[in-house]
Amino acid sequence: MSGARSRVSLTRRDAGGVTAEVAVLAPMLLLCMLFVVLAGRVGQAEQDVTQAAAEAARVASMSRGVDAAAAARLSARSNLTAAGTACRSLHVDVTGDVTRPGGTVGVSVTCAVDLRSVTAPGLPR
Repeated sequence: MSGARSRVSLTRRDAGGVTAEVAVLAPMLLLCMLFVVLAGRVGQAEQDVTQAAAEAARVASMSRGVDAAAAARLSARSNLTAAGTACRSLHVDVTGDVTRPGGTVGVSVTCAVDLRSVTAPGLPR
């Protein structure tokens, strides 16, 4: 009979331990999941900006005129909008000579991405 009593007393001492562990670990797991989502969002935005720059360079090289820079800016903006990447500020810099055949063009796209959609409800933005 003493063996049964010792099992009961051990169980009573551990009562609530799992609840305390879950209360401590749940917020940590939530933060880890938010970090994974944030990292994925940043990686996707980087790919979107790279793709927009490549497409803008292609458009600028095909336009062959004084409006090549304007066409590249419009292309970059429309590509980012279509990809769902919201930029707080967008800067498109076009370099090179596209007025003659064989000229080279370079496009640099800088986008400050809005990450407010990543935060959890109740957290500061």
